[in-house]
Amino acid sequence: MRHKVKWWCSLSLVQHRTTVVFILFSLFPTLLGVYTQEHDFNMPHQEVELWARKIGNHIFHLSNAFALYNDIKDNFRTGEATLQENDGLQLVKEMTSDVTNMMKFKVDAVNRIMNVAEEASLDKYKQEEPVDYYNAKRLNPSPDIPQEAIDDKNYRNLSLLSNIHFDGIPINESVSSVHVPTNVYAKAPDVINAIRWSGRLDRTFKSNYELDPTLSWQYFGSSTGFLRQYPASEWVMDEKDPDLYDARLRSWYIQAASSPKDMVILLDVSGSMTGLRKEIAIHVVLNILETLNENDFVNIFNFSTETTELVSCFNDSLVQANMENIGEFKKALKTIETKEIANFSKALIKAFELLQRTNSQYNKSGQGSQCNQAIMLVTDGAPDNYEKIFSTYNWPHFQVRVFTYLIGREEKKKRDLSWMACANKGYFVQVTTLAEVREQVLRYIPVMARPMVMYQEDHHHIWTGVYADVADPKQIEWLWEVREGKRQRDRTENYQKLQKIVKDSSSPAIIDALRDKWQVENFLRYGEFSLSSRSIARIKAAKMRKMRGRRGAPGLKEGYRLMTSVAVPVFDRKKTSMKTANLLGVAGTDVPIREIEKLVPPYKLGVNGYSFMVNSNGYVIYHPDLRPVHQESNAEFQDILKPNYNSVDFAEVELTDYENEARANDSELLEMAGWRDYYSKLRKDLVEQNAAERMMSVKIHLDDMKRVVQRKQKYFAQKISGTPFSLGIAMPEGYGKYKVHGQIELTREIQDHRAGDVMNHFSTGNWTLHPDWVYCEYKYDQHQEDQSPEALINEFLSRAQKPNWKWRSTRTRPPPDPIMNQAQHKRWKPSMGSDERRDNYYCDKDLVQSLLFDARATNVYSRKVKIEDKIKDRNPVAIYIMLLSTSSQNFGITTAFVATRSGLTRWIDNPSESSSSNGNSKEPHFMKVHNRAIDEVWYKRAVDYYKEDQDAYVYSVPFDAATRDPDEVLVTATRAIFVEENDYRMAPAAVVGVTIKHRKFVDFFKNETYKCPSYPSRNSSCKKAKTCESKSLNCYLLDDNGFIIASENEDDTGKFFGTLEGTIMESLVQSEVYKKIQIFDYQAVCLDTQEKNSMASILTTPIQTLKWFASWVMGNVFWVLVKTQLYTLWDPNEAWAYAQGQWDPNAAPTDEVTYSKGPINYQSAFGEYQEMLPDEAVITDESSGEGSGKDPEEDGSGREGSGEEEIPLYEGILEYEVQDYLDGIPTEDTKHPELPDDIGDFPSLELAYINKTHPRPCDKTVYLYKLQSKKLKQDGLYKPVKGKLSNCHTNGCGRPFSVQKVISTNLILVAVNSLCPCESRKVDIEPVEVEHNETTSCNRLLMQHYRKRPQSCVNYHPDEHEIKLCGGAGSLGPSSVALLTLLLAHIYNSMMQS
Repeated sequence: MRHKVKWWCSLSLVQHRTTVVFILFSLFPTLLGVYTQEHDFNMPHQEVELWARKIGNHIFHLSNAFALYNDIKDNFRTGEATLQENDGLQLVKEMTSDVTNMMKFKVDAVNRIMNVAEEASLDKYKQEEPVDYYNAKRLNPSPDIPQEAIDDKNYRNLSLLSNIHFDGIPINESVSSVHVPTNVYAKAPDVINAIRWSGRLDRTFKSNYELDPTLSWQYFGSSTGFLRQYPASEWVMDEKDPDLYDARLRSWYIQAASSPKDMVILLDVSGSMTGLRKEIAIHVVLNILETLNENDFVNIFNFSTETTELVSCFNDSLVQANMENIGEFKKALKTIETKEIANFSKALIKAFELLQRTNSQYNKSGQGSQCNQAIMLVTDGAPDNYEKIFSTYNWPHFQVRVFTYLIGREEKKKRDLSWMACANKGYFVQVTTLAEVREQVLRYIPVMARPMVMYQEDHHHIWTGVYADVADPKQIEWLWEVREGKRQRDRTENYQKLQKIVKDSSSPAIIDALRDKWQVENFLRYGEFSLSSRSIARIKAAKMRKMRGRRGAPGLKEGYRLMTSVAVPVFDRKKTSMKTANLLGVAGTDVPIREIEKLVPPYKLGVNGYSFMVNSNGYVIYHPDLRPVHQESNAEFQDILKPNYNSVDFAEVELTDYENEARANDSELLEMAGWRDYYSKLRKDLVEQNAAERMMSVKIHLDDMKRVVQRKQKYFAQKISGTPFSLGIAMPEGYGKYKVHGQIELTREIQDHRAGDVMNHFSTGNWTLHPDWVYCEYKYDQHQEDQSPEALINEFLSRAQKPNWKWRSTRTRPPPDPIMNQAQHKRWKPSMGSDERRDNYYCDKDLVQSLLFDARATNVYSRKVKIEDKIKDRNPVAIYIMLLSTSSQNFGITTAFVATRSGLTRWIDNPSESSSSNGNSKEPHFMKVHNRAIDEVWYKRAVDYYKEDQDAYVYSVPFDAATRDPDEVLVTATRAIFVEENDYRMAPAAVVGVTIKHRKFVDFFKNETYKCPSYPSRNSSCKKAKTCESKSLNCYLLDDNGFIIASENEDDTGKFFGTLEGTIMESLVQSEVYKKIQIFDYQAVCLDTQEKNSMASILTTPIQTLKWFASWVMGNVFWVLVKTQLYTLWDPNEAWAYAQGQWDPNAAPTDEVTYSKGPINYQSAFGEYQEMLPDEAVITDESSGEGSGKDPEEDGSGREGSGEEEIPLYEGILEYEVQDYLDGIPTEDTKHPELPDDIGDFPSLELAYINKTHPRPCDKTVYLYKLQSKKLKQDGLYKPVKGKLSNCHTNGCGRPFSVQKVISTNLILVAVNSLCPCESRKVDIEPVEVEHNETTSCNRLLMQHYRKRPQSCVNYHPDEHEIKLCGGAGSLGPSSVALLTLLLAHIYNSMMQS
């Protein structure tokens, strides 16, 4: 019985299983239909190969024909262009000689100023005599200034003419002008006396300029505070913006006024140092830090019961006083807390022992100045004079000077601190108010200069590092705050619009938009609803392009005039009854970096060659990869200098191929020993100023760090005598060994009547010259309106054809020898009349004659040439393609162009295309923007790609193409022309190219890939599933760096392929189609979000009115305190309220920068407040709700800026900041409309806040990609790469793909099966921060490369002990009165305007 049951159960189970299987088989085709289709689908590898071949053939012949590649190449060959070997060592010697001669002229000029100043100071004047001088802030009053004010403030009229040599600033070459800072009392007797005798310098200034017309600004900075500057110019400033420029805080003044120093700052943080005392003490320390430079070493210790480093990383060491380290100190000063009782003994012993170790420990490394040493003691009083400690550690040699700063008004605490300073060759001051801090701190500089002054005859000139000519480095930080305020103000105004919309509108469309938080966020950012991702991207890209345009003026390094300065101290030679050693001031002149670059002409180095300069600290003076301004951040901040822009090390701009982790550089550049490179190679040669010749493999990034090139380069370096600089050049191995030599001898050409007019070589097409190169230059006449290279070369060629013309091609020569007699000096510098001065010019003979040769070789763009005549040898296939393209299937070529080694760019437009595209375009012509010849990225890439494929055109599109008008997007195709003698001897002569309408290029791409290659049209019987037209295939054209040139979706254009198909991109790397190359950015800036404070309740009572009034008054106080550099003394968020515009609606900072010695003019950063409340918001129908409900990253509404970590919406904001802004604006009752319940109490105040950011130097890294063309070849032919992503979905399906090289291009055709719904990772090329742990972060700050100390060190004079002046108490003098008066005047002015 049991067996029967068992059998029945088994039978039932079998029947049950059979039924289930039957059902599954019935449903299987439906459940796995997609998978079956994918499984049965075979990738059309053969078709992809044929498509790629046809596309390559077609665009190659068209581009060749329109660009007249063969004609131009033949002209170079028949014109007898030859090759010459580049002798890099000889080349750098010649360039160094020219730079050395130029530098000697500058040194001689400042020496003459110094000598005359010291003599003039000895003259005796009657004090009652009026002083005649031009006040730079009181020149040429505007008509709206009342006559009473003109008379009262001593305004004067002075003729000023714009001068190209001085950056277009209006100047007067006859006189100098005087600038007196706000914190200096202009009528003080010592100031008036110094202004009087320094007037004699005008004749010296003029004489120097006549002797050397390349001189820039000459100046004398007085120890009393004023600056005399030649030529005279108006000090541009806003009347609401206090002028706090002080020459005594400039690097050229501080470095010349004293020798390098090792400094320990002891800051008392005991319990008595609270309140105002703490703020004054911090400000004293901040001002001391501002007086340091890169040749100084410093550390700060807090002391109470124990003595600890202010920055924990800087444990038991002195660090170089560069901008990054100073920034660390400033950040740490905001966090100090006062507590316990001060132990002075421990603090002083700690300081002395550290300074003693510095003298011995770093002797071989170059660390520490090993010159002056100082202890700066900042306290509110000491209980003893600690004589025993000083006698033990500092007497009898007095190696360490002690400067003491007594904080507060208590007179009884002066005695001990005064004794400490006087007994140790220092100086004592008492600081009682914030207003007098700067003047009191500056008193230590003349004391440090005493030994140098006492030697009298020993005037050591100094050269500064690179710096931007802005009024005050601290204003860089302030400008960031101003821009953040501008962002907050814009958002607040949009918030007010939103309030108005919620109140007044009942439109269903608006109600729907208000439900979507991303739509609301976009409205608050951009002022519109329903913005598509394309629209948002366009807004951002437009801002970026606007900023780039502002930074792109000729001669500017991204908006700033970078320079170095040479300066020399001026000593007081007067004999007095009391022993003194007075520093009168510093004489100096600027040397713009562009003047140095003129003497190292790029055309001699060739394409992808470059020059650079490094100082004795290893810091870059100039280098093509020096990026001084922000590029990673939002467009609003892109013209602000980086925190450490002037302390970029040579090892941070030369990225070797050996780097696998951040700052681990083991190559010919450096040989690292742990974190210190005591055995460096090339860098050490540069620092030591040794002649060098080395080879290195490097990685070079292009196009804003989106493309990468690997190559070997040869480096040559030489010393620039009389300076701490070394000049180096780098040239690519291979084609960089040779240069094309082809010139037209101008004299013979003019004499040969058969040749006709020389200008005939420029007769066809349009042409332009490299805007930054010097072809011809008039040495004295700098007031001409048109100083463009084209105008100057035209004028030169017209002059050259006149009788008695001769070359004037000597750029530099050694300055006159001091032992020359009068006759010899006259021959060296003959006197010139006005006509001779006007005709005194310089022309680069080699460059001009090479230009003429290139002009003749490229004189081919005639509009009369027939299309079929463009085809070499009448190739039937090429003629067919040409005729086909000019009929109904026009390819869209708009312009053909050529750029040459001599900087010539010429082009011709295709009338059938350019007339329709450029006629209505707001954008300038492509060739007028990209006119820098060998410096253009498309030129460099074409030359580099020549070794990959000599027949290839290199294609590119703008990265932001998807954000532009599709009708204005152009594809650029370029191909290099080389002059060759054999497979090894070759050099680039030119690059030809075409621009193509992207839409027509894509139409052609689709036309070819939407049909089977074996049939004439896509309407044939071929399977559409085998073409890119089907939904089963996605097809892309990618360039050699992985960017999309063409696809079926125009929104993909210019994007990196990995952002769309990250998994496929990774597979291409694994298949060795692309190579992944890691790049480090050591000049990166990371944006930290500032923490928000707790929100206080807002009371809508009369108390709120009192609160607003108190805030308004305090805001005006903050305004002046911030402008007097005191804004770091309280919670920075309180100061932040000012930046939002509430506190001073009339203050108008600006984006514009003035490049004189004057300050930044902030006039247009804020506009006048205008309430912007439209009746109803406009709902755009551009996107049909595209922005609704999407992820912010997809929708484009994520945080602005690149490389930032996404910040959650509405976080990191400060509520009371915006509330204070809104409270001060009268508004109607905010009665909310009747909205659906899910809208709630909307809009909340929290929506109005931005995320405040602050820049921080950091390291970033990114992986870039490079096509491996050789890997795609088999037996010399390009073959498809077949791949498949297997099991990339839960249903087991995969994604096959096919890759084929497009012949004669830098492109690959990628076809990807799209049926399997695989999840794709996103592969981005945005740089990300290198995460350092606490140890490596400290090591990064402490990593000090080898350096060479300045040769000059004067820190001792045997008679200095006879000087008894060692300080006294501070008092509320004229400077303090002036600042307080300024404060009261500003508050009164604001009240009147309110």
